[in-house]
Amino acid sequence: MTETPRAAADRAPLTDEDRDLVRSAAIMAAALVSQAESGFLDTFRESFAASKAVKSAPPAIRDLFVQGGLPSMPRAGSREELEAAALDRLRQAMSTLRAKAPDLVESYRATVLQSSRDVAAAADDTSANESEAMAKVEQALA
Repeated sequence: MTETPRAAADRAPLTDEDRDLVRSAAIMAAALVSQAESGFLDTFRESFAASKAVKSAPPAIRDLFVQGGLPSMPRAGSREELEAAALDRLRQAMSTLRAKAPDLVESYRATVLQSSRDVAAAADDTSANESEAMAKVEQALA
């Protein structure tokens, strides 16, 4: 879905805080899927895989990820804390986009889901744990 200049002009501008939220939610979704299966070398492959979806995303979505620097990330000590924080951030990001940039919702959702799929597939086959994590990501993006 390509954004038209009129669509960009009609929506409320996203604040720096909104952009930070959207970026961190996407990064945390990839981290959640990555952490579903442990493996030192797999982590490197998964990190590169997560960025593939962003590179092929529509320009307006790519801009959300590249403008503004590194997002702030909440501290999560356990997998359970990471999961709770990631899913909460994804819900907040979707709510923000629906309110301020509804024309970006589907592209953002598709990009985050593709990134999650790429992470899961990066180290051989997708495991049951990774599939479960991806299902939770998808549900949070609904």
